[in-house]
Amino acid sequence: MKLPKYCVPVKATLEDGTEFYGGIHVVQGQRVLDVLCDERPFLPFRLRDRAVILNKSKIVQFDLLEMTEITEKEDLLPELNLYYLQVNNW
Repeated sequence: MKLPKYCVPVKATLEDGTEFYGGIHVVQGQRVLDVLCDERPFLPFRLRDRAVILNKSKIVQFDLLEMTEITEKEDLLPELNLYYLQVNNW
């Protein structure tokens, strides 16, 4: 059975200073940290208009966005399930 995935809004900063506002997909009960620490060298990252693949070794900072930041950056972020974000620890 395939579990549904939820998009958690984050800001990724790469070693060259590039910042990406987007989302990491997790399944119910999974943390963003679990995705960052898995064995895959690359990370699927959802932007507003497309998906990109980030090399984990180039990421220097990863910030989970607060609800206020989510509403401020709504035009930069992919579609989110706000109900899931409000009722879960992600």
